[in-house]
Amino acid sequence: MDFLSLTNFQIISIITLSLALLIFYIVKNRSKNVPSDTEAFNHALKALINGKKEQAYVLLREIIVKDSSNVDAYLLLGDIVREKDVKQAIKIHQTVILRPKIAKDKKIEAHTALSKDFLAENNFVRAENELNNIIKMDNSNKWALLNLKEIATKNNNWKDALNFEKKLMNIDINHKKNDESMLNYYIAMDYKSKDNIKNYVYYLEKSASCEKVHPDSLLELANHNIDNVDLAITYYKLYAKNKLSERTKAYNKIENLLFDHQRFDDVEILYKDLLNDGFDGFAFNRLIDILLEKNEKSDASDLVDRFMKSEHACHSIRLNKLKLEIDNFEVRKSISSLCNEMIRDEIII
Repeated sequence: MDFLSLTNFQIISIITLSLALLIFYIVKNRSKNVPSDTEAFNHALKALINGKKEQAYVLLREIIVKDSSNVDAYLLLGDIVREKDVKQAIKIHQTVILRPKIAKDKKIEAHTALSKDFLAENNFVRAENELNNIIKMDNSNKWALLNLKEIATKNNNWKDALNFEKKLMNIDINHKKNDESMLNYYIAMDYKSKDNIKNYVYYLEKSASCEKVHPDSLLELANHNIDNVDLAITYYKLYAKNKLSERTKAYNKIENLLFDHQRFDDVEILYKDLLNDGFDGFAFNRLIDILLEKNEKSDASDLVDRFMKSEHACHSIRLNKLKLEIDNFEVRKSISSLCNEMIRDEIII
């Protein structure tokens, strides 16, 4: 059949059909290249895991533009935003909570995210409110109970802290095994708030006798026995041993206590004993300072040589070796401060 013999209607029909087939082909092939929302969300997660937060942010925004009901995308987007703009993260997570039809597990996730937002800006009142919302929906939510206990502890609300600790022990066998000492600590602090000193001391000592000791019990006992110097020092030493991040604080308290009672030689003995148990940067730095103050440069040099052999990579030892060559007190003091900054919260054994 000749094209010229076709009627206008037939020509239009052929063109229309051809265009329809072309459009169908283009759409079909394009849809193969466009990821589904699930795929796009997985891409965003992968980008986030790989540290590509900006890429994850863009992908999540694209998902939300296509489907504003995608709760997972909103929650993850808010988590990313939190680092730069907590206020904006709060707004994003609140939009999820305010949705009329949302699954219980997603609502718990949204309250959890919002709790983290408020904790990030130290708004403990609103964080506590969100955590309680989680407990209303899931009364055995360990994460919420731990954070509620933490907030109660910060506020010295020992009765609530004790109740949260009991709940944690009921829902988690491992928590019960590990935190018997902490439970006794909270009981003790509750008695302290009621001025019942007898029971306060009893439960602190009970806490301190546990196999896994809650360090704050040891600090409380040290402070309580401050008039009994040797007993207080014993507890401060145990506190330093059980809470390494606070050991310099404990050593300083011992030093002050010994100086107040004019037991100057015992300060040197303290740090020598610590170094006999293994290298401790703070003890090493302080002992060098004490020896130099007493003009016992030879002993200080021997101490540096002793640990230079086994801890040759430690920068604080090298700095203390440099300190031996300097007579200016202020310069030595500056080097000591630098050493303490370098070794803070570190221990080498």
